[in-house]
Amino acid sequence: MRFYELLKSYEGIGRRVFEVQELKEILCVEDKYAKYANFKKRILLKAQEDIGKHTDIRFTFEEISETSRSVEKLIFNIYTNKKVVIENDDEEYLPKSDNPSETVSWYDEIKAFGVSKATIESQII
Repeated sequence: MRFYELLKSYEGIGRRVFEVQELKEILCVEDKYAKYANFKKRILLKAQEDIGKHTDIRFTFEEISETSRSVEKLIFNIYTNKKVVIENDDEEYLPKSDNPSETVSWYDEIKAFGVSKATIESQII
C-alpha cells in the first residue's frame, strides 16, 4: 500500500529516481532486507505484479550501479494502467435487441476472431 501511494504521487511526472537505502526507509523495511536480491524479490517484483494487476497504475524499474556492482539507485517509470477490471457476466455486455431471436451480435462476431473476454472488456467496451 505504501509503495502504491508513493508511486501514485509521482504518476503525473512519470519518472522517479530513488536510492535503494532511501526507498527501504520510506517503505519501513530497512532492517528486514539486508540483501538487495531479497528486497527486489519480495518487495519490488511483488509490488510490480500486484499494483499492475489491481490498481490504476503500473510501473517498470531500472537498476543503476554507478560505482560498484551493487545496485545503488532505482529509476521508476510510472504509467497509467489502461486495463479496466470488470467483474461481470458476459451477458451484461450483449447489445439489447428488440428481436430476441437474433443469434449473432457484434459481441459474438468479435469473439469469433479469437479476441478474449478481457480484451473486449478493457479495450472495446
